[in-house]
Amino acid sequence: MPNVYDVLYERPRLHRRLKAPAEKLARAIIASGRLRLDADNESNFIRLQSPTDRLNLTFTLRETTDPKLQAASLARIVTALAVIHTPEEAKKRSLSYMEKVKSDLKRKSPVAAKTELMVSRALVSCNAFPVIRLLHLEGAELYVSFGHSVSDVLDVATWQEVGENNGLQAFGKGQNAVYISCGGHPFLSDAERSYTTDGFPALARFFVVGAQETGHNADMVRGPDNQWSGRHSALNWGSTPSPKAGKARKNDASVTANFQHKSRRLGLNLIAEWERHLQFYRQNKLRNLRSTGAWLKSRLGWQCYKLLLRLRGMRRLCHLQHSPSPATQLRTCLQDMAFNLTPDHEAYHRSDPAAHEAMLCMEALARVPQQVVKWGHSTTAACMPGLYRLYYNEVVTACAAAIERRTARG
Repeated sequence: MPNVYDVLYERPRLHRRLKAPAEKLARAIIASGRLRLDADNESNFIRLQSPTDRLNLTFTLRETTDPKLQAASLARIVTALAVIHTPEEAKKRSLSYMEKVKSDLKRKSPVAAKTELMVSRALVSCNAFPVIRLLHLEGAELYVSFGHSVSDVLDVATWQEVGENNGLQAFGKGQNAVYISCGGHPFLSDAERSYTTDGFPALARFFVVGAQETGHNADMVRGPDNQWSGRHSALNWGSTPSPKAGKARKNDASVTANFQHKSRRLGLNLIAEWERHLQFYRQNKLRNLRSTGAWLKSRLGWQCYKLLLRLRGMRRLCHLQHSPSPATQLRTCLQDMAFNLTPDHEAYHRSDPAAHEAMLCMEALARVPQQVVKWGHSTTAACMPGLYRLYYNEVVTACAAAIERRTARG
């Protein structure tokens, strides 16, 4: 089965303030000007491109209107131009390009401040706090598109290569960026939405894709100087899996497969079939003896099944979010766990078996926070025990250590 994008363990309330540290970070991300948002007909950034001067940069409205941010933006243009021009010529051309950026931004429909804030709150909430704070401190560009892919926020060359992706993490050659697509407007109510993908489906996709792509960024190993030197999940930038990640992924895949096997033997598919019948009666608003019998059978079947899970040492599989079809949900959860432990996509295939296994480890480790936002900490830790420990005990801890080094230096 494909990856699940329309499930969240907890529905976030982004119109409200987050807890103090998280709210402060969300507002700091906005103030930094690094949040690039393409929200349907609204946008807060433009792309400055010039093949002649080898320019391919993006700038938000804040980066051209805030005096401090404008100075840094101008310096970015000067640095890029200085590669092929003298310092004097680079400075001269940069002023002209900055005026072009400001002019192009005036043609954009600005993004509402409330929308920007809710997007930033969602970013802060989609992964462990140190992961997002480190992204902010490192000055990463954070691209969010309400479209069905990241193509709306990419340059033409990159779009031709990876424009159909749901999300991306870009690094190296001066890049540090995360790209997220929502597949719709995530903040519309059922009454407001124009497409079935608007509203909650888009919000869930935002969290799922955001958790994975920020997870990839967290996977980076930062040295004492906070420079990237590799990944926790793989050695030599992906030539072979790291010993911990390689062992954890294979063991976790076995754990999840064992859960699936035991669950089927205990009758999970049978109860899910009863729930399918019950769903038919609900959808067609049929209230009769058959619908009542279907409800009783599904309800009692699930209660007995939960007891069996606890007796078999699988109680954490009972910790999923409330659902009118809990057996169906558990089956979907286990299938989704299995898929994300061994993701199957042509982009991950490598001719070298070691490199292929390294790619699977990189993907599986980054998907731990994704599974947490979908299925919760308890169930994810049960199905992915090794990778869960590696991510939250080592990767997130390493991010927190990198933050301490940065703040200590001022």
